[in-house]
Amino acid sequence: MKLLLNQASPYARLARVVVHEKNLADQVELRWTDPWASPPELLAVNPAAKLPALVLADGQAIIDSVCICMYLDAAGAAPLLFKSDVSALTKLGLGRSLIDVAFGVTIERRYATSKEPSVLVERWLAAVTRTIAALEEKADLLSSERPDMGDLSIAVGLAYVDFRLKEVAWRTNTPRLAAWFDAMAARSSLRMTAPE
Repeated sequence: MKLLLNQASPYARLARVVVHEKNLADQVELRWTDPWASPPELLAVNPAAKLPALVLADGQAIIDSVCICMYLDAAGAAPLLFKSDVSALTKLGLGRSLIDVAFGVTIERRYATSKEPSVLVERWLAAVTRTIAALEEKADLLSSERPDMGDLSIAVGLAYVDFRLKEVAWRTNTPRLAAWFDAMAARSSLRMTAPE
């Protein structure tokens, strides 16, 4: 399998984390790709020019990080990461939402044409803060010992906030979430995929 990705993408990082959690690192070749350059290799498998993309041995491609993670979860021998109970789905929804709004702020800032903060940046930053506050309230649902897909998504989302949105000083008001995140960040899957 070939995983097309870039270093800074939280979506690509989530797929890499699952590769490690499912003990598939020796079966997945990482292909570093700049999606903004729209390279032919990426466009051939994903016309939307978005990462990550997983190309299977038979040439079929799976796009979208959730779809890729589901495929990898089924392919690996380790315990299943995707669960369908309400707690697991609540965590997954919050984690994916955090990734989406934090990534939205980053992209909007990167391509802003005005010096003034955009309405979208302000809206998404407020959503980042609210989502983190909600995660603090639900900290008793989180697990760092036997994480599921929701836990991994939340950890990747918080790490992305630390990486790209340093002004969001989330640890100050979320002691339980911060303690959980520190335990998660020590997992080898998260250490080995940390953005640089």
